[in-house]
Amino acid sequence: MAKGVPLWYKRGMGPIDPERGWSHAALHAAHDIIAAALPLGADAVIAAVAACHRTAERVWAEARSADPASAADAACAPGCGWCCHQPVEASTIEVLAIAAWLRERPDAALLRSRLAAWSGGRICPFLVEGGCAIYSVRPLKCRGLYQPDTRWCMATFAKIDPPEGGPPIRHRALILPRHVFDAVGQGMTRPLYRAGLDCSALVFALALKAVLDRPEAAAAWVRGETPFPDLVRLHGWIEAAD
Repeated sequence: MAKGVPLWYKRGMGPIDPERGWSHAALHAAHDIIAAALPLGADAVIAAVAACHRTAERVWAEARSADPASAADAACAPGCGWCCHQPVEASTIEVLAIAAWLRERPDAALLRSRLAAWSGGRICPFLVEGGCAIYSVRPLKCRGLYQPDTRWCMATFAKIDPPEGGPPIRHRALILPRHVFDAVGQGMTRPLYRAGLDCSALVFALALKAVLDRPEAAAAWVRGETPFPDLVRLHGWIEAAD
């Protein structure tokens, strides 16, 4: 059994692979949250996304506490927005939830105008002064990206030559956070997929633009409709089932 994984994550999971304990715990916790919300309708499912995001952050925090070395080398910090210079991938349910969040916020007019003016390109429309303007609701793919060297992000995502000199650039992303947050995405999506709902991975900003002014999109999606155009689809979100 994986060291440090709290018992409440283990309900109904069976044995935990010691090498993947945290990701398995995260997957099943998110699965339970969405499965419980699904019979209650579109509003409950959309609200459950925030609970899944909180679960992901809690699992990752406990994983770091159990193994401080798992994130000791992360160079990510406020004001470093190099990772925001790339297309972001998000699940159908996350896009619908973020659209609902933007519609409900009285102070979101500026963010909505930034998205409306965005015509594509490498930089996320929500990157403002080096920070994420929707940080509290950002997609899971953003949450799981931790790098030990910001120069690698600068060169890879922003296509800017990093400063010369200094130690060799460290290229490898931290693995554990990516596994935890990807697992939550899988856990969120599997009960929806089994219910026959559209579970594509989407180009985040383009998909958000497609549904932001369609408050009925989530209810239509729960009815089995497909609210997103083909041009924003990347691939299916579901990996091989357990």
